[in-house]
Amino acid sequence: MYWIFVVFCSILSLLNFENVYAESVKLDEIVVTAARTEEEISKIPANVTVITREDIEKSTASTVQDLLRNEEGLVINDLYGSGTKSTVDMRGFASGLNTVILLDGRRLNEIDLSGVDWNLIPMENIERVEVVRGSGSVLYGDNAMAGVINIITKKGTAMKPEAEIQTRIESFDGDTEHFSLRGGTDKVSYFIFAKQRETEGYRDNSEFNANDLNAKLGFNISDKLSIDFSGIYHTDQQGYPGGLSESDLKSDRTQTLKPDEGADYEQYLYGANLKYATGNRGDIEIGYNFNSREFDVDISGGNIIRDTDSDDIKLKYIGKPNIFNYNNLLVIGLDRYAARVDDRRIIPSWFMDDTISISKIDYGYYLQDEFFFNDKLSLNLGYRYTETELKNNVCATTCESSKQDFNESASKTGITYNYKQGSKGFISYSKGYRLPTTDELSLAIGNLIPERAYTYEGGIVHSFNNRFEIRMTLYSMNIKNEIYFNPTIGLFGTNENLDKTNHQGAELGIHAALAESFSLFGNWTYTSATYESGPNDGKTIPLLPQQSANLGGNINFSKHYLITFKGNWVGERFLGDDFDNSAEKLPDYITFDSKLSFEDNRFNVYIGVNNVFNKEYVEYGNVWGALYPSPERNYYGGIKVYF
Repeated sequence: MYWIFVVFCSILSLLNFENVYAESVKLDEIVVTAARTEEEISKIPANVTVITREDIEKSTASTVQDLLRNEEGLVINDLYGSGTKSTVDMRGFASGLNTVILLDGRRLNEIDLSGVDWNLIPMENIERVEVVRGSGSVLYGDNAMAGVINIITKKGTAMKPEAEIQTRIESFDGDTEHFSLRGGTDKVSYFIFAKQRETEGYRDNSEFNANDLNAKLGFNISDKLSIDFSGIYHTDQQGYPGGLSESDLKSDRTQTLKPDEGADYEQYLYGANLKYATGNRGDIEIGYNFNSREFDVDISGGNIIRDTDSDDIKLKYIGKPNIFNYNNLLVIGLDRYAARVDDRRIIPSWFMDDTISISKIDYGYYLQDEFFFNDKLSLNLGYRYTETELKNNVCATTCESSKQDFNESASKTGITYNYKQGSKGFISYSKGYRLPTTDELSLAIGNLIPERAYTYEGGIVHSFNNRFEIRMTLYSMNIKNEIYFNPTIGLFGTNENLDKTNHQGAELGIHAALAESFSLFGNWTYTSATYESGPNDGKTIPLLPQQSANLGGNINFSKHYLITFKGNWVGERFLGDDFDNSAEKLPDYITFDSKLSFEDNRFNVYIGVNNVFNKEYVEYGNVWGALYPSPERNYYGGIKVYF
C-alpha cells in the first residue's frame, strides 16, 4: 500500500501548481442505468462511473472482467485467468449473485447458480460500461442488492458505412478475429458484428473456442416514434481443468487432473424496443427480449444437460412534470420476467440420476421520482413491489412437485447536493432483496427466505481544478436471511438462511489528467463482511479480500503513440467454503500489465504484456484442496484496420 500512498500524495502536490497544463477530466456524464433513463451522474445519489470506448481502447484488458478490475468496490474471481469462467460482484459478495449484469438493459443473470455467461459479451463490441454501486432493487428487482453493471454495445449511426477488422494473436496459441460494419441514414441505422476466438489456454484442458454474431437495426419512423431490433448468437466449447492441490501446484501449475471435463455452450438472444415521445407529456417505452441458453457438461464421470429459456417484457413511462414550480424526473414501470430450466443430471459418482424442471415468473411494479429543489439540491424516492412464483418438479426414482411464492418490496431514499460544478455529496438509505436461485432451492431442507439488505451509504465526488477527480464512498449493509451453504448437514450439505450478516466498507477512486499527454487512474477498496449469527458468528465471509487497489496510467507521445500501464494488488482472503476461517488464507499478490500502441486514422497496431514480472499466484481456491492457478507472464499483439 505504501507505493500507492506515495503516488497519491504526489498527485495532490502537482495539483497545487496552477501553471501545469492539463486537460479536464470527465464530469457530468449522461448515464441511463441509475434511473432507467438519461440523467447526469452529478444528480444521482450513488457512486457511478462510466468506462467509455476511449477507455476500453487504451486499457490492457482483453475481457470485460479484466476491464472491471479498474473499478473500486468490485470483487472478481477468474478461475482460469482467461475470463471463460468467472464471477463479478460488489460490496462483500463474491458469488456473482448480488449484482445485476445488463447487456443493453437486458438482464443476463440466470435463475440458477450458473450465473452470468461473460463469454457472451465480446469486448470489441462494447461502446461503454456504466457501473452503479449501491442497491438497484427498486429499478431492477432481484439480484441488484449490491449494484448494477450495464454493458452498452455499439449500434448503427446516421452516416456513411464504417467497417473495422481486427486480428490478434496471444500466448497459449491464441488468436482472435473480428469484423464490424455500421452506418445508416436519418431514418434507418444498422450494425453487424462477428468474432471468432481460439486459445489452448494456460493450463492443460483449458482450451476455449468461441464464435459470436451480433446485429442491430434501428428505425426512426417519425420525430416521435422509433423502434430498435437486436439479435445475438454465441457458441463455444471449453475445457474444465479443475483445481489442483498445493503439491500438484508446486510440481506443475499448468497440469490438469481432469482431462476429460468440459462443456459445449449455445445461446441466442433477440429483442425489440419501441419508444414513443409524447412531447411535454413524457416518453413511453415498450421492450421485449428472449434468451435461450443450452449447455452440455461432462463432469466427474457424468453428464449434465441444461436448457434455459427466458423472456421479459418491459413497460416504462418517463416524465418530467413540474409540480409547484419544481422540476421532477419521474419513472414508472412494469417488468414481467419468466424463465424455465430443464435439467438432466446423470453423475454416478454423485449417486445422481434425475430430471428437474423449474419455472419462475416474476412481476415487478416500480416508481422512482427525483425532485429538484433547485440546481444544486435534489431528493430521490423510489419503491418497488414484486410477486414471484417458483415451480419445481424433480424426477428421480419418483417425481415430486412443489411451489413457492415470494412477495418482496424494495425502497430507496437519497439526497444529492451539487456544491460546485462537477462535484457532489450524497447520502442514501435503501432496502433491497435477492431471491434464492433454483439450485439453492433444490439443495435445501425446507423453504428458503429471500435475502434482504438494509443499506446506508454516503459519499463525495470532488473535482480539483477540473483536472483531478476523487470519489469516496462509505457504506454499511445489514443483511437478514443471507443464504449460507452448511456442509455439515445431510449427505451433500444444505442451503439455509442465517439470521444476520453485515457488510461494510469504503471505496476510493481517482482520475487525474495531469497534462495533455499524461493521465492517471486508481482505486482502493476496503471490505469487511462477517457472519453475525449462526455457527460461524463473527467469522469473515470467504473469498473476499479485505483490501484491494490498483493504479495505472496513459502516456501519449509523438501524437500517435500510447503507453498504458497498470498495477493490481489483491489482499489475502479466506478460501472458498472456509466458513469457520480455520484454513490458511490465499496470499495477497501484485501484478503489472502494460501495452504499447500506435494509431492513426486508418489503423491501430498494439503489443502488450500481462503479468510483466511473472508473478505466480492463485486467484481462487477452496478448502477441499482445489486451487486454481492464474497465468504467468503472457503476451499479445494485434492490428485493427478502419474503413
